Amino acid sequence: MKAGALVVAAGAVVVACGSASTPAPSACGASDALWVASDYSSSATGALALSGGVTSTVGRVDLGADPALSISAGRAFFVARDTDTLFELDPTCGTPTRQFSVHQASRSGTSDPQDVAVAGDGSLWVPLFEVPEVAILSAAGDPIGTIDLSPYDSDGNPDATAIAIVDTPGGEKAFVALARLNPYPTSVQPSWMLRIDVATATVEATVALAGRNPFGTMQDRDGVLWLAEPGNFDDATEPDAGVERFDTSTSTTALFAHEADLGGSVAEVSVSAGCGVAIVADATAVNATSLALFDPTSGSVVAPASASPLATPGFDLEGLAWSGGAMLVGDRQRASSGYPLHVFDGACAPVERPDAVFLPLPPIAVGVAQ
Repeated sequence: MKAGALVVAAGAVVVACGSASTPAPSACGASDALWVASDYSSSATGALALSGGVTSTVGRVDLGADPALSISAGRAFFVARDTDTLFELDPTCGTPTRQFSVHQASRSGTSDPQDVAVAGDGSLWVPLFEVPEVAILSAAGDPIGTIDLSPYDSDGNPDATAIAIVDTPGGEKAFVALARLNPYPTSVQPSWMLRIDVATATVEATVALAGRNPFGTMQDRDGVLWLAEPGNFDDATEPDAGVERFDTSTSTTALFAHEADLGGSVAEVSVSAGCGVAIVADATAVNATSLALFDPTSGSVVAPASASPLATPGFDLEGLAWSGGAMLVGDRQRASSGYPLHVFDGACAPVERPDAVFLPLPPIAVGVAQ
């Protein structure tokens, strides 16, 4: 281990999937971000601190093999896609505090939840990928309804990938990204954004997205949704792929930065006040990943993949977020001390810190809930 390295150690909290018990949160100090990691056999979650050379290390758990991290209204959720379970996380520690089932009885296998959005009344809205529905849970976690998505693609499933609930001039609305991969898994037709009135759980509008195949969760920044849209990963020059900017106040949208200019298919995007960053993948068989930087005001590309401050030989960069002025980037390539989470300062002129954070499993996602 090199001097100054930050190492995330395993904690003692273990929760069995499907258990009705509520684990007590572990004590932890101040933290700057939450992380979720998995080798697609086991998983871990916890928090990290970036100052003082010490991490807040809690919550090594095994909650499933295929997780995602969702953050909404200051709350954080570990989405166990393979077990149809949501684990709410302590927003400082990353420790599971409650769990909810979103399994739909209409399907024998997983319903494949993708994301979570919290409404003003505390209800949880969850888009499902294998069942064409948005599941709605009460604040207590009880199922209270679903929204049928089957009419929004000719194959009966529009492939919902993400959701955000936003206060707009017209009231509280849920925005659901529909990839519409038909024929599955290719992206050959327009993707849509579904606008749903939260008070009535009624679909109000479908908006054609400028880009195709919204991938992963969306970032809501002051009522603007930022979407990663790779189109097809075997082509990095598609004109309708890149980073999309969706204005929830007007339900208007535009492709903000094109993948041909960024230098790859966009797998993740995160925007701060001064800089936008995307993880992009090349069109080779291994989809090698790198970072591309863009101006969040103009959309101009500051540094394409060819000038990336970080690149990997395969699809290894996963997990992207800003914490304060620091850029956090997960790396699934194992190092001697674990799996690195790179930390950059300097916004769109990034300089990597020499003391990377190391996780016990390959990173899946990183985010800030506080």
